[in-house]
Amino acid sequence: MTESIKIVILLGAPGSGKGTVAQYIRDRYNICYFSTGNLLRNEVKEKTSIGRRVENILGSGGLVGDDVVNEIVEKNIEKVAESRKVILLDGYPRTKNQAVVLDAIRSGEFKEVIRVIELDVGVEEVVARISQRRVCAKCGNTYGPMDGVKVCSCGGELIKRKDDEEATIRNRLNEYEKATLPLSQYYSNRIVKIPGNGTPKEVAHKVDGCLHGFGIEKRR
Repeated sequence: MTESIKIVILLGAPGSGKGTVAQYIRDRYNICYFSTGNLLRNEVKEKTSIGRRVENILGSGGLVGDDVVNEIVEKNIEKVAESRKVILLDGYPRTKNQAVVLDAIRSGEFKEVIRVIELDVGVEEVVARISQRRVCAKCGNTYGPMDGVKVCSCGGELIKRKDDEEATIRNRLNEYEKATLPLSQYYSNRIVKIPGNGTPKEVAHKVDGCLHGFGIEKRR
């Protein structure tokens, strides 16, 4: 079974470009993409037992407990496990405890097929990126300084979000480092770190090389 499925975990701090890389992979590779947030919202939409348990938590902006997140990820992996899929996990695992649970699925059957890509970007670069980011007040599209956009294509005004202020960014990065440094160490023999401070094209080229090394090729 383990030869029929590959699981790729995408790690990266806020502002590292993880969302852009995830979209690049989705557009060019035959993968099954699992975002923790999307999975939880889908449970709520379908009014499942899990959805009923987390609806109020999500609505209030709270954090869903590890037990529920682990349950929903395992359930969705099991759905595609027999169809020779490549799974891209975005937003999971977030902690070492979640990584241990993921490794233990089916008595450790998936452990050998898990590989990790981590986007490595310096703190000052991340702060500069996020602090210069602007969001459309009308449609929510996000633009960075390299986009050269002053007005959104929908005509909406570009504004700076409160949580994109420098002090808030640094607090978020500190929290991320506390949670994910042990995770990065846990995957030390299964992880490839990619410098995320190049152009989008340069980063994409490195991602392609990394996935090729995992035995995953672009869509033909």
